Amino acid sequence: MTPAQSPGVLIAGSEYAAVVVENLPRAQIVQYAGISGDCSPQHVDEEYARRVRGYPTVFARGMLTMAAAGHLVTDLVGDRKVVTFGMRFLRQVWPGDSLTA
Repeated sequence: MTPAQSPGVLIAGSEYAAVVVENLPRAQIVQYAGISGDCSPQHVDEEYARRVRGYPTVFARGMLTMAAAGHLVTDLVGDRKVVTFGMRFLRQVWPGDSLTA
């Protein structure tokens, strides 16, 4: 069920999902580095990511993806009602990826 289809009340055990990022731009990954103050080169420096770390390109920080997922949660229940929020990072998020939470 998507937020647009949600009945306005969350029911324990129900599933809600929505695309929270579509076609993640590389620029957003780099902008998040500036906002977060974490300019680790594997997230902002293409050459470093490839040559030194062996990645195909830069990748998003886990906290950027967590923030996108958290946005869905606060859209559903309101930011003043969220008591705890957590997630598990399963794999890297690359430029061009779309994320569903």
